[in-house]
Amino acid sequence: MAGLLQSLAKPALIFLILAGNSELVLAQEMKERELRPAFDFNRMQMPVEVVYVKLNGKEVKPGEKIKGDDDWLEGLSFSLKNIPNRPIAFVDVGLQFPQPQGFVVYSLNYGVDFSRGEPRREASPPPLQPGESLDLVLTKERYQVFLNILAQAGASSSFDVAPYYLERVCFEDDPDVIWEGGYLKRRDPNHRSKFVIINRYTLPLKQE
Repeated sequence: MAGLLQSLAKPALIFLILAGNSELVLAQEMKERELRPAFDFNRMQMPVEVVYVKLNGKEVKPGEKIKGDDDWLEGLSFSLKNIPNRPIAFVDVGLQFPQPQGFVVYSLNYGVDFSRGEPRREASPPPLQPGESLDLVLTKERYQVFLNILAQAGASSSFDVAPYYLERVCFEDDPDVIWEGGYLKRRDPNHRSKFVIINRYTLPLKQE
C-alpha cells in the first residue's frame, strides 16, 4: 500500500515542479519595454500630430517603461490628427527594428496610398478631413503579419524598445505630392516611383 501511495504521489510532485518552472519562465518574460519616437519630432513640422499612444487601452508617454512579455506590442494604437487645412488620403506610421544588416520597418497605415499608384475606389477608406482624428491599431491580425515580416527579415521577435515615426503622408487634393521626412515632395513625371523635394514642409498659419 505504501508503494502504491508513493507511485501515485510522484506524478503530482512532477506536476508541481513543472508548474514552478512555468511560473519562473513567465516571470522572466515580463521585462521592462519602451515605446519612443525614433527621433525628436520637434526637429520637423508634420501634417499629422501624434495625439497619444496607447497599449491595452492605457496611454503611454514617450520613453515610459512598460512591463510586458514578448507580445507586448499587440494592441498598440496611435491616435493621429490631421493638422493642415487639406484632406489627407494616406498616413503611415513606421515601427523600426534592428536586423543583421540595418533595420526592418513595419508600416501601420490608413487610407489610399497614391504614392504607390493605388487608385481611390468606392470602397476605399474616406480621406481624413482637416481637424479629424483616427486610431491606427496593431490588431491581432496585423500583429501576426508584423511577426511574419520580422521573421522574413531575420529580425528577432523579442525586443525591448519599439521606435516609431511618421513615415509618409499623401494628400487627397494632389495625388502627386507627398510629405516625407519633413519635406514636401512631388512625383517625377519621368519616373513615377520617384519623388523630388519641393521644399521643407511648414504648417499653414492659423486663421484668426
